[in-house]
Amino acid sequence: MPSTSYVFNVLANKHAEAMDGYPEPNILERSEKGRKLAEIMTKIIPMQLNLCDFKRTYSRAWWYKLKNGASCYGVFYNPKLRNGSGDICINKIDILNLFWEPGIVDIQDSKFVFLTALVDNDTLKAEYPQYADEISGMNMFDVMTYDDGQNTSQSDIYENKSLVIDCYYKKIRGNKKTVELIKLCNGKILAASEDSGENGIYDHGMYPFVLDVMYPDEDSPVGFGILDVIKSPQLYIDRLDALISRNALISGKSRFLIKDNGGINENELMDISRDVIHVAGSVNEDNIREFQTKPIQPYIINHRQSKINELKEIAGNRDFQQGGTSNGVTAYSAIAALQQAGEKLSRDLIQESYMVYKDIIYMCIELIKQFFTKERSYRVGEGELKEYVNISREMFSGCESSEFDIEISPQKSNPYSRAVQNQTVMDLWKIGVFNPQNKAAAIAMLNCMQIDGRERIIEMINKEAQNTNAENYTAD
Repeated sequence: MPSTSYVFNVLANKHAEAMDGYPEPNILERSEKGRKLAEIMTKIIPMQLNLCDFKRTYSRAWWYKLKNGASCYGVFYNPKLRNGSGDICINKIDILNLFWEPGIVDIQDSKFVFLTALVDNDTLKAEYPQYADEISGMNMFDVMTYDDGQNTSQSDIYENKSLVIDCYYKKIRGNKKTVELIKLCNGKILAASEDSGENGIYDHGMYPFVLDVMYPDEDSPVGFGILDVIKSPQLYIDRLDALISRNALISGKSRFLIKDNGGINENELMDISRDVIHVAGSVNEDNIREFQTKPIQPYIINHRQSKINELKEIAGNRDFQQGGTSNGVTAYSAIAALQQAGEKLSRDLIQESYMVYKDIIYMCIELIKQFFTKERSYRVGEGELKEYVNISREMFSGCESSEFDIEISPQKSNPYSRAVQNQTVMDLWKIGVFNPQNKAAAIAMLNCMQIDGRERIIEMINKEAQNTNAENYTAD
């Protein structure tokens, strides 16, 4: 049966819209004492995410979310990174390997959270040499795995691997809630955070997992994806395509009804390269007759198109969102306006990812506060605006992450948004907003606007105003 690619087109379009609105954070203070730290965090958090290769993780998590209904980010601190100095890492977690308490909506409410993984035995023996004799392969639990279609027996898959279970739970230590970790393998406790310190593995008190849900289910921290919604219409369209294609093949081929004793040479008749066909006796409709299948009825073709339109409506993936229009709409601005109006469903889905992004940023701030015992330097900006910003946990003295607000703005990178921003800057320049004498008004206006390179424009205005003041002072 032929298969069309409407589902793939929907998924690719939704993913493109999500990446087109890739988020960037702006961290704001809630009190005067946190202003300087908020400015520093706004500069270094994007750089920290770059070090984690977060944009690639964000992209893959969105593919997972679209197909499966939810994706999961793991926000960890890995002490082995940076040559043993440790660093933050953000990974995409396969939800099939994540387990929580049934009936909850927020994974943070689960009493325990389990993360499973198949780990090579040699790696485990090197990391936990005291249990080397007891690590011999998975023999107690099973875990969801994926194969590449090869005929590989289960024993071959698990022969040199063991199932490692990370058990996360929360504990109250005085007035503080911490997250603890027990690492299990084949019924043995490989490591336990309660044996190694008083602050647990994470002292921010949150499980290091953030779920990004597409369409939520009741009484569950996960949901269902757009693939679950549109796969049935897609299968119906494919069946109609198979019917139409078969009819086209049959009706487009000439066939003949020939009497057994009609005296017609069938081989010569079927050979279209021959100019002469030999027959014995007379030829009439009693001896040979063309058999032609009737073309499929037009209403079936129209019904197929109606089902395609229905799929597009259900998915919110209309033609004008991809640049195609009908009814004579050809103006660039009109097409852009239709696209903006039709993106409300995508914007709704992306807003959920922005809220998840905030939780990730808060976790990153907490990990910096807990683990950055030594000062670290980040390069921020480029060219003349390049600077180096230092951060360490001592700078958080007296400050909590709850004292910061995080605003999320999309990094719109499509040509239309760039053209609009360029035109806005040109219009502001024409009316004299950037004149040095209008410095205060220009900076106030720019701070309220979402324009790429806003900080650079503000710095140039300040620099030009300083030069103008210096020239006036010299003249006097």
